[in-house]
Formats: sequence, C-alpha cells, structure tokens
Amino acid sequence: MLLTNFQLLQNDPSTWVALLLVVAFAAASAVTIHEAAHAWTALRLGDRTAFLLGRVTLNPRAHIDPNGAILFLLVFFGWGKPTPVNPLNMVVDPRRGMALVSAAGPVSNVLLATLFALPFRAGFVEWRSPAFNSPFSGGTAESIVADFLVYGILLNSFLAVFNLIPLPPLDGFKLAVGILPTPAARKFNQLGRYGFGPFMVLLFLEFFTPVSVLSGVLVPFADLIIESVSGHSVR
Repeated sequence: MLLTNFQLLQNDPSTWVALLLVVAFAAASAVTIHEAAHAWTALRLGDRTAFLLGRVTLNPRAHIDPNGAILFLLVFFGWGKPTPVNPLNMVVDPRRGMALVSAAGPVSNVLLATLFALPFRAGFVEWRSPAFNSPFSGGTAESIVADFLVYGILLNSFLAVFNLIPLPPLDGFKLAVGILPTPAARKFNQLGRYGFGPFMVLLFLEFFTPVSVLSGVLVPFADLIIESVSGHSVR
C-alpha cells in the first residue's frame, strides 16, 4: 500500500501520513482479532498453550509481529505472531481441532469486517471508497470515521482471504489437512515439508514477474466479502 504511494509522500506528506495511520489501525485490529481467535478457539478445545502465554487477549502488543506489520504497511498484507497450539492437548480429534483453530482466524476477520460495516449498512456514515478518496480529505468528523471503518473492512477482508490460501504456513493449509479425507490429507500434508517454499514462489511471481497469481486470487474474493458485508465495492 505505502510502497506504491511514495509519490504521494513527496507531493502531499499530510495525506501520506493519514494513509499510514488508517492502515496501521486496520492492520492492528485485523491481526489482533485473528490471532486472539486462534488462541481462544484452542482454549475452548482444551489446549491451554496460547492461554498460558497470554495470547487469549485483545491487546495488540501480544499479537503484532514487527516484520509482518511492516509488510502490512507496504503491500497491504502480512502476518502477526504465530499462535502456539498443541493439538495433542485438545479434547477433539487433533486434525479436526487444528482445522477449527485455523478457520477461527479468517472467520473472525470476516466478523470484524461485518462489524465495521454496520454504520454504512445503517446509513449512519457515507461510504468513502479508497479508490476515489484520500484518507482524512473529507474535512468532517464523519469522513474521518468512515476512513477508519473502510480500511478496517478492507484489511480484514484481505487478511481473511489471504490466510485461506492452502499453502504452508497459512491457515488454509491446516484447514485443508483437517477437512480432506484421510488419504488425501496425508498426501496434501506432505506439502508441509517444503515449509515457506511454495508461498515464497507466489510472492516472487507477484512482485518480480508479470504473473500476479496472489493478487489475482486476493482481490476478487476480498472484494466479494467487502461487497457482501458493506453493500459497496472498492472499485
């Protein structure tokens, strides 16, 4: 996001700082609810690992990863501190339990995006598409609130879709392993031996080649969530 707006920094520093503020707010809220949902779900299933480490909390300091936060500011997606989970402590089948814990993060982001969208749905605040409006450019308290809400909806929607990509170490990978039939899950789980490799290939294709696989997946599905919860499109 900010990586593509250095010209804005030169031409209009105050607007660039405003963009930084709203993206930072959106990233902090999205990561916090995402990782807290993982920790809370694991606790409900019997695993106290994250709870004992203070991760069942809505305090952003417990969940923000500096590197992931910087990436959020630069390209509008990133990560938080991984939530430690021990599926062997769960009172349900470990594979199914990990699927539930993994799903909790993206689901929480969609729910938070829905919450941010309520003022627009109720007609209390007018929608301000980031494609046509710079943050804080409306000049009113209502427009400032709208900017924070819109970017909260955007980033939570993007984080939900991003994490559902079925590649390690994203939530979608563990979710797929948990819901696939056992023979298929065992074969698919072998993808985990490559660690970050497949995901890094996606990043390389996205930023260093004309093949934009990542954004090609993220943008349409995230926009679908945004339209569903808010009734508006970012385009």
